[in-house]
Amino acid sequence: MRNIFFIPAFLLSLLSVTYSHADLLKDKDIVQESQEDVLARHLKNSDTVLLVCVYESRYVPLPEGKGHLWDKASQTRIVQTLRGTAPVGGILILHRKDESLPPSGLIREEEGHRFISTQEQGELWYVFLNSKELKQDKQGTLTGSLSTMFMNPLKIDDEDGMDSFRKLLHIEPAKIAEESEAARFQPESGE
Repeated sequence: MRNIFFIPAFLLSLLSVTYSHADLLKDKDIVQESQEDVLARHLKNSDTVLLVCVYESRYVPLPEGKGHLWDKASQTRIVQTLRGTAPVGGILILHRKDESLPPSGLIREEEGHRFISTQEQGELWYVFLNSKELKQDKQGTLTGSLSTMFMNPLKIDDEDGMDSFRKLLHIEPAKIAEESEAARFQPESGE
């Protein structure tokens, strides 16, 4: 029975190694206006590329002509810094204009400002930013704006977008590659 599970695990690891070392697309191989082209342009124009986790969105009305748009401020934590100097674990607030409100939310007030708040489910996004447009307050919170361009943010559950992303970059996930015997988990030491 043990060998049945060993073979698929071995093949899976071989496939993942092969996939992770696949050649990246070259400029000449990218079709104009494709997802790869859009992502390549974002990457070429962004000196800050981050993986963030969204935990709350705040909506504030923006008067626009005869109607309203909403400033959607996504509250995020920085999970991984691929480019730039944004600190992992830091807070990044991403502003973006939105035409509609979420299906539900709470009216809240903080420091004299009222907004509609909705809790997010910890969605992961890759965001492409320009450091010159990032602002930092005294507490170290970063604030930036997302353009209305397609695929910024790139949601990690967007399979087609992530396939395109992997054709342009190889990202190593956070993992323990090796550990000291002194630090190795021992079930009898904890509960």
